[in-house]
Amino acid sequence: MAKKDIQQDRLRISNNPAPNSPIKQLDDVVIVVTQAFCPYGHNLIDESSSEMFDGYPGIRLKLVRGEESGEVHLSPFHGDGSKKGRVDWEPGTRLEVRCPVCDAPLPRIAKCHCDTGVGQDGDVIKIFLNPGLDDSHIIALCNVWGCRHSRTIDNWQLISEFVDGSIED
Repeated sequence: MAKKDIQQDRLRISNNPAPNSPIKQLDDVVIVVTQAFCPYGHNLIDESSSEMFDGYPGIRLKLVRGEESGEVHLSPFHGDGSKKGRVDWEPGTRLEVRCPVCDAPLPRIAKCHCDTGVGQDGDVIKIFLNPGLDDSHIIALCNVWGCRHSRTIDNWQLISEFVDGSIED
């Protein structure tokens, strides 16, 4: 990404993480997602949340499977797979991922080749990173519990995901 494309008012660089923190530091910079939106523009990061990750609120999502549902908070730190809330789903469980505010399903991008070891593939869904709901700046994550094929896609890097075969339609 070109430096001119960085929204300086949206960028936060944290202090060094605590020694026992699961967050890794690279070149004195830790990347934190400070806003994330459903397809109707609701911010999935609640500053008043009690679910914090090293002082930052997580990305709040509603997960649904049949009649069961629960909220999960994903770590806002890039590269950290920590979760809080309803985290007792069986690995390999395919879930609907919804906005906890309006209950709208998060949009599907493509099929995922899951790495859960249970043989079930899921769908890659998207969370928008700006209030304009721009497809060029998203978080893409799989809807199968335990699949670690999630990524941040910025500046239209999604095209490279299709080309290298990580995701497909």
